[in-house]
Amino acid sequence: MTDPAVALMSNAPERQAPLGRVAAPPEHESTSGTFYFWVDRDKGVERTQIVSTRSTVDGRDVRFVGIVQEVYRRSRQKDVHEEAARFDGRSGERPPFDSDGVTYAEAAVLSTTPVAHTPPTEESEVYLGGPPDVAEGYGLNRVREENRLAVGRVRNGGVPFAGSAVLDLAYLLGENGGHLNVNGIAGMGAKSSFLLHVIQLLLAWSRRTGRPGDPSRGRVVPIIFNVKNFDLFFIDRWNKNWKPEYAADWRELGIEQPAPFRDVDFRAPQERKSDNPIRTNRDGVTAYSWGLADIIELGLFRYLFADDDLGSPNFGTLVGAIEERLTFDSHDGLFLWKDGPQTFDDLLDWIRNPDNHHDLGEPHLGTKGSVVRRLRGLLQDCDGVLRRDQSRGKPLVVPTDETPGPLVIDLFGIRDEKLKRFVVAAVLHRLVELRSRDPIEGLRYVVALDELNRFAPKNGSDPITAMIEKVAAEMRSQGVILLGAQQEASRVSPRVIENCGIKAIGRSGTLELSADIWKFLTKSDKDHAAQLLETDKLLVQPSFRAPLLAKIPFPPWALRKEESLSPPAPRTAPGGRFAADVI
Repeated sequence: MTDPAVALMSNAPERQAPLGRVAAPPEHESTSGTFYFWVDRDKGVERTQIVSTRSTVDGRDVRFVGIVQEVYRRSRQKDVHEEAARFDGRSGERPPFDSDGVTYAEAAVLSTTPVAHTPPTEESEVYLGGPPDVAEGYGLNRVREENRLAVGRVRNGGVPFAGSAVLDLAYLLGENGGHLNVNGIAGMGAKSSFLLHVIQLLLAWSRRTGRPGDPSRGRVVPIIFNVKNFDLFFIDRWNKNWKPEYAADWRELGIEQPAPFRDVDFRAPQERKSDNPIRTNRDGVTAYSWGLADIIELGLFRYLFADDDLGSPNFGTLVGAIEERLTFDSHDGLFLWKDGPQTFDDLLDWIRNPDNHHDLGEPHLGTKGSVVRRLRGLLQDCDGVLRRDQSRGKPLVVPTDETPGPLVIDLFGIRDEKLKRFVVAAVLHRLVELRSRDPIEGLRYVVALDELNRFAPKNGSDPITAMIEKVAAEMRSQGVILLGAQQEASRVSPRVIENCGIKAIGRSGTLELSADIWKFLTKSDKDHAAQLLETDKLLVQPSFRAPLLAKIPFPPWALRKEESLSPPAPRTAPGGRFAADVI
């Protein structure tokens, strides 16, 4: 079998005309990571183009693949005064002789074959690269076939492409790393769109790689939180802006017939005084809510108070005492004591009653007052998510095996920010319990959450932030994968960001890009990130020596009601549903 490195080195770039040659004059010296080259007068070069060169180093023939970081143009004149003097200061004049300048470029080294920690030598010919050079430079040729996830087309300058942008699932689904984070400004960052794109590709990947009867095959359970309007409640409908020519980008990814999501399970908060979900402008939505018994039996009580106040020792102690008094722990699980309050309204009255203080360790009146105010405020703003006068509600369910489509959980219909965080914590808490108790080989829960800074803020110390940090740091090996997004990663818990195996950068603000969390980007990368098109992403993976610029295909599904064109696709026939467990 031919060695891939040898095969790539034999790609005869000499059949092309070179772009230029390596140069290393003073102040532009080449290093093991960067080299410069001047460009042939009849050629052009652009930032983000892939280039290659070959040099003899210590008797070895070494092939270098690089990416153009910046392009410069320099004239023969020493300064702008000499430039103006050639025209006698009159722009309409034409001097008798042309002043030839030079275009040169700075390239970052992506790979060397064989491995060599040294720069190319001056006067080495530089060639424009193509798909084989991208595969070699970014190590895409070394990704196992079952781990290849093509997400877009590699930009090779402003307009041309150089093959498919491939991510290694080993860095996303837990083998060598886990999780994905997307950063970008509102609108132009296209964060939610990219998260949905990756989920759709993962669903296709699981169907493509799965073998019937193989219990360890890759299976995906997507759980998507809707945080803005009811935008994600129409992903099972065609986007009215879809054009047939967009399908060409999808075919490059191996998807011949792109289509909206199918078999989507939509969940929305329950109305306050009915069993119905709140109005979402579509049908087929299931309501969710919790009663006090649900909260206790599912171990969620502390998440109702998960903010700064819970960091107070007295406040936290009292909340813990209340939970302990309400909870009966048996070998069959947790239950709500029958001799105590059965609803949230009962609980509020019970805490206020001084006769019950001996059960709580005689709390300080100020601390008790804080808990009462917090619980009363929560119940006033909870709409129907917490059933005030009912012991039980309609808790969310999480599938216990793979599903044909994603589960979309609405948060936008909840007014109280603390309660939105509670719903996220409730889902993640249940996933952690399920995976810790009964792990299923090959099954991955993929949780998509935008506006991550609201749920796991920087310097946050509450239980909800701690839960998301736990998922990011510990749960990839258990098959819980977080697809997070935000406008400013600098406002998110660093532990969450640092534990992401793959990062995708959409157009981002210059102030955000100056934050310490982006130190790993070069100045050229930051300048580029601040100017990205809405369709483009810079992809960062541990095996890449520089970000990979990819064009992401236009989605066939609607991203808001105004874009939706047609009714949803039919659901899977009865008998094709999957088991579920209560959250």
